[in-house]
Amino acid sequence: MNNEPHAFTRIAYPFKIGNQIIEPSLQAYSGKFVVAKDQLSTGVKTNADLNYLDQRAAASFILYPKPFGIMAEYNVGRGPEFNKETDSIELRDLHGGYVTLSYYQKIGNQLLIPFSRVQYYQGGKKHERDARSYDVKELEIGTEWQPNKNFELVVMYTFSNRRFEDFALQNNRQIGQLMRIQAQLNF
Repeated sequence: MNNEPHAFTRIAYPFKIGNQIIEPSLQAYSGKFVVAKDQLSTGVKTNADLNYLDQRAAASFILYPKPFGIMAEYNVGRGPEFNKETDSIELRDLHGGYVTLSYYQKIGNQLLIPFSRVQYYQGGKKHERDARSYDVKELEIGTEWQPNKNFELVVMYTFSNRRFEDFALQNNRQIGQLMRIQAQLNF
């Protein structure tokens, strides 16, 4: 909303070891982010021009599943985040990442991919109301089943412990579990 683009760079180098493909990468961006006025609660304090420095740097690693796979990423940075101690959106540090382990298994013409993912994030989410402050710790366990190329079924169970707070919703920690079932048609 300030007509100033972010600067972005990414470098990745995939290579093969045996029958496995590995892809490490580094990426970063920097710019100014404008918090939208329609995403502000009445009473929250902000910068006068709603512009906040928005920077991230991340490292990623992919071991493509043949049959075992790993996807991992960790990022650090700074950006807008709600601070309940001052009732303000401030420039604050953020960090977080995930690791996904999977196993690619072909059974006849069918495909089965059991997986597990651990994720962690602490920081603001700039596109949400008052640049909500988050602290997320989750473990997901699931399986993707493809009986043929036109149909996928994913069943996933999540253990979640998350805090998300904005001006109107402070001291909000939620701990729980959920099951997600997703069917997808491909054509």
